[in-house]
Amino acid sequence: MKTILLFFIICILSTIGFFGALSMTTPWIGFSVAFCAWIAFIWGTTNKNKY
Repeated sequence: MKTILLFFIICILSTIGFFGALSMTTPWIGFSVAFCAWIAFIWGTTNKNKY
């Protein structure tokens, strides 16, 4: 349940980042926010400590 909620939050955050990049003069800030959000989500869900 936590993963699904984080997935929807990341979808919304990355959509805002990509749409914001469309209207910026330097769109790399919006792209970096969106891609870093997805990288953090994937890294957080796949890197589980197995102790």
